[in-house]
Amino acid sequence: MTTAPKLRVVIDTNVWISALVFGGNPGKILDLFVDRGIEAVISTEGLSELRRKIIQKFPLYTPQLGLLEESLRQDAELVKLGAHTVKVSPDADDNKFIETALIGHCDYIISGDRHLLGLKSYQGIKIVKPAEFLHRRGKAVGN
Repeated sequence: MTTAPKLRVVIDTNVWISALVFGGNPGKILDLFVDRGIEAVISTEGLSELRRKIIQKFPLYTPQLGLLEESLRQDAELVKLGAHTVKVSPDADDNKFIETALIGHCDYIISGDRHLLGLKSYQGIKIVKPAEFLHRRGKAVGN
């Protein structure tokens, strides 16, 4: 019996931060990544944004950030932006996640951002909240 290929996902900065700080469904997404149940794709810009926002808004979580960054550098696919410049989100800062997903041939963007979520999908890439992604996998908190 063959196993289905792992889903390739871009995880928005807000989901990584929520996973570190609050747990819940974003924490389950982080667990899936750590347990290699999904393949995460991240850009250098996304990694920089994650570092900047944790240090600015949640400095007490800087030690956990270091561990997450190390894990992302080792286990996620790191992509360089610029090959597929897109301008589809009403918030220009969100376009980097769409571009990352295009370059990384991703199945999903997992986000809590209303601008991205409002798009619902882009070129076959589904844009969903953590709970919806987990529900589709049968792993949402409360299941």
